[in-house]
Amino acid sequence: MKTSRYLSLSLLMFLAAAPLSAAPKSPQSVAAEIDAAIEKVLVANKVPLSPKSDDAEFLRRASLDIRGRVPTMERTVAFLKDTNPDKRAKLIDELLADAEYGEHFAIIWYHRMVRLDDDNRLLIAKNGMQEWLADQFNKNSTWNKIVGDILMAQGDKDKHPETTFFFAHVDDNKGRHDPSPSKITASATKLFMGIRLECCECHNHPFNALKQTDFWGVAAFFGDTHSQHASQKELKDGGNPAIHDGGVVKAKKKDTVVPHPFGQIVIPDTKGKMVKAKFLAGAEPNVASHPSLRKLFSNWLTSPQNRYFAQAAVNKVWANFFGHGIVNPIDDMDPDRATHPDILKLLSDEFTASGFDQKHLIRCICASKTYQRTSGVLPNNKDDEKLYSHMKTKVMSADMLFDSLAIVLGHSIGEAPATKKEGGPKKGGGGPREAFRKFFHAEADDDSGVVEDYSHGVPQVLRLMNSGQTNRSNAVIATAMKAGEPEKVIESLYLTVLSRYPSATETKKMKDYAAKDQLTPKAFGDLLWVLLNSGEFMFNH
Repeated sequence: MKTSRYLSLSLLMFLAAAPLSAAPKSPQSVAAEIDAAIEKVLVANKVPLSPKSDDAEFLRRASLDIRGRVPTMERTVAFLKDTNPDKRAKLIDELLADAEYGEHFAIIWYHRMVRLDDDNRLLIAKNGMQEWLADQFNKNSTWNKIVGDILMAQGDKDKHPETTFFFAHVDDNKGRHDPSPSKITASATKLFMGIRLECCECHNHPFNALKQTDFWGVAAFFGDTHSQHASQKELKDGGNPAIHDGGVVKAKKKDTVVPHPFGQIVIPDTKGKMVKAKFLAGAEPNVASHPSLRKLFSNWLTSPQNRYFAQAAVNKVWANFFGHGIVNPIDDMDPDRATHPDILKLLSDEFTASGFDQKHLIRCICASKTYQRTSGVLPNNKDDEKLYSHMKTKVMSADMLFDSLAIVLGHSIGEAPATKKEGGPKKGGGGPREAFRKFFHAEADDDSGVVEDYSHGVPQVLRLMNSGQTNRSNAVIATAMKAGEPEKVIESLYLTVLSRYPSATETKKMKDYAAKDQLTPKAFGDLLWVLLNSGEFMFNH
């Protein structure tokens, strides 16, 4: 554990840092600095580097990481045949330009920000926040703008879907569903600063300098935020809930004005102790001259001076691409736990200098030799978990698996007519994706995009292997068999499912198996089933 003095100094150093004025560098330049830092540590630890990935491995990995699904066979063939030496950089640009890029990162961030519970389930149903996020990512809105728009969101939920963040953090206070300052504070600081401030919600932190007044000083910025038309009765009557600042809070028996001055909040269970709005490890702003408390907080949080904002974003993006953060856990940003503090600083500085351009950050990471290294291990680096001598193998998230199966099978797995045994869509179930997500979901899918272990157990594997919907592959087999010769059919299946050509050994083995059944569509269907249920398909490597 770090001492209280250490954490206090760390917070002050990063939160009070001078703004950066350097212009952004080229992705190739930043990538070279990443590689130099990685290789320096590997040399010092005498850990050898695995070689560069081949084109097929890189294509599949980049497609999964950037757009959340495997590439189509047509895209795979075109990339593997391309002789342009810059084709990897070109591919990254193409993937970032795909609409699926925004959809993929919207799924990740929506489920980080919005968690279904008993208090919010009536309010977050049928909201458009995920679509709103996808549009923001695809327009390449800067990260500070996206976060600022969320933190300052107000108005009707139907017209302003970003208000869903506040509806996701309500307390069911006698049916009123008002946003909870404590829930918002815990979530916002964890998501956008990588700080677990909720640890001192009820008392001073036992292991560091954070105090209960630090938590409630931040919570005071949200004490003036309320919901409207969000009671259980209004929702059942079809009311359109809204978020607004100020006004009167409805108690059970009568209307009463909020019992504390503007910019202050009462700490629960303290006999009325009040705390003024205060930036974390910073000053108390003059709230009288700023009518919007949330705008004050948002401007502070997303400014270049707040180094934790850039660091938290960089660490989360890095974790999406490498399977773990430079600092772990990724929502507990103690700088002393960074495996590569120089890379964290490099990318945080670059992200800030770029104006918080997320696509630029992704280009910098994906252009590096570190990201493009094979996942194949060597005898002397197979035990390396954190030094990046080889790419970490990651299990697909539930959403990535759902979308990848749709690419391979040529249809959404929910489109097949369901059998009585499997059942059809249930009312309120959210459709095929949500049903699939619920069955295959791992908590890590939402927390960070980081999957340290294989989380799909025996029930999930058996479901995938035996589902009539995932086995509806007649169209795929018919297309593959148009290739003619058995070797070409097998090649087509490998390109479709695994995004690579089969080896000579694999081709012979598969051909021998299919020949036992006279090379019928059923025989090739069995081969497709084997590939779909292989570890090579289920994992991102």
